[in-house]
Amino acid sequence: MRKEIEKLLVRVNWQIESKERSLKQEREWLVKETQRGNLNNVKQSCERIEQLEKEILIHKSYKYELEGILKWED
Repeated sequence: MRKEIEKLLVRVNWQIESKERSLKQEREWLVKETQRGNLNNVKQSCERIEQLEKEILIHKSYKYELEGILKWED
């Protein structure tokens, strides 16, 4: 059981890192679009940023739960 949890934890960590990279890129894109005055693109970018932030929070809650299970098993 421990091995499976550790594999899940690795996957969740990878997902968090991936989402955080996407979030950073989206924020950079938002700045560029804001400077250009493309309001429709700015709105869409804000929505994507909000969604990415929510997904990161969800993945982090999974991570903490898996880490808690591993500590409990020790």
